[in-house]
Amino acid sequence: MNPSGRLPITFPVDLGQTPRSQPPELGAPWGTSTTIHYTEGADVGYRWFASTNQTPMFAFGHGLSYTSFEYRDLVVTGGHTVHASFSVTNTGDRSGADVPQLYMIAAPGESRLRLLGFERVELEPGQTRRVRIEADPRLLARYDGEARSWRIEPGGYTVAVGASAVALKLAAKVKLAGRGFGR
Repeated sequence: MNPSGRLPITFPVDLGQTPRSQPPELGAPWGTSTTIHYTEGADVGYRWFASTNQTPMFAFGHGLSYTSFEYRDLVVTGGHTVHASFSVTNTGDRSGADVPQLYMIAAPGESRLRLLGFERVELEPGQTRRVRIEADPRLLARYDGEARSWRIEPGGYTVAVGASAVALKLAAKVKLAGRGFGR
């Protein structure tokens, strides 16, 4: 038996790493009504840590194993979405399962971290398997308030593969066509 579960949240080192480390109601008498303004937008959880360049105690996607894994040979293709394939090798002495994760790390005109997909793979010692992940196009889009729809901006994107949101091992650039959808 080898663990392969991954954390669905991020654990900060301390309260100082959180968006509201000093709540305005701190020290107020019990029952005092107060308003908290959250200004981080969509940058919550692992995205907050990435946007503020902080290293958490345990990152989103973190997991433990009794063996070790290596990633190599990342190939990505674009068009209307991201298709990624890469090799995962069990470099340890035990059989085990790994959950490699695909992230977008940069989009036209901005840097942002966003999980695009993941795949669980079971491997014997020394075994290598090719993993393929296709991103749901909606994960690449941003909301366009003027058009009141979602839009993938055309241009170059950077994607990365790793064992967690802070353990990205391989990266590649890919071109995507612009596309709008939803309303």
